[in-house]
Amino acid sequence: MVDPLDNPTLHPRALTERERAPGFKWHSYAGSPRSSQAFCLSAFGTLRSVSDKDRVLEALFRHALPGFPPRRRPRRWSILPEAESPELLSEFGTQQATSIDALCLSSDEVVCIESKFATDAEHGFGGCSQFPKACAGFRGPGSDIAKQTDAWCRLENWEGHRSPRAYWSLGKRWFRPEIFNRQTASDVCALRGANYQLMRNFLFAASIAERDRKSRFGVLAICPRRYAPVLEEQLAAFRRDILQPEFRDLIAFVDYEAYTD
Repeated sequence: MVDPLDNPTLHPRALTERERAPGFKWHSYAGSPRSSQAFCLSAFGTLRSVSDKDRVLEALFRHALPGFPPRRRPRRWSILPEAESPELLSEFGTQQATSIDALCLSSDEVVCIESKFATDAEHGFGGCSQFPKACAGFRGPGSDIAKQTDAWCRLENWEGHRSPRAYWSLGKRWFRPEIFNRQTASDVCALRGANYQLMRNFLFAASIAERDRKSRFGVLAICPRRYAPVLEEQLAAFRRDILQPEFRDLIAFVDYEAYTD
């Protein structure tokens, strides 16, 4: 396996000492030239050493996120790759907590960037790993096929060291009420497929904004234009089918070519 630090697509100025330290969480294929993590670090990690960083970020956010305010002088932004806060969504235990590819923070705003590059962009946003082996794929009693509990969603129960996830409880503030209805085996859980990864990014951004008393948050998905159709379609479905109408403009898709411009 190639050392991620030797990845030819990793820009020489992409990393800070934090990311060069042994504890940094590299993806399994971070040494590959097709690594989405290396690509994202090159694209946004390197931006930290550019004098126009703040202006570039705000131009990108204004381009992609409706309602993002124009300003004569941009705010000062920090960019934190692979950001995690397990307490936000109650993601304690051995399984991977939500990890934000590039967490962008200003004094009053937060934007979570979800970056895809090649293989993962072709596959689309990630789905819930409980289905189909542990979960029957619907939200309601009888869906927990692994433990045979009466939980509507088995992620809301303790399992070993995994804490009950707060996704459904936090989502009631933002998501369409009908997705919380009791389902049967003929139904499909609204968060089973690509909505699962988008939901976690959205709730992470919303929760960190509330915790840190920031007045605005957003989620930005990005990938090269050639891989865009699948991700654009999935994100549009998330906005249409999951979010309440007044919150749909808080998440958007943009391609890397627009960022380059």
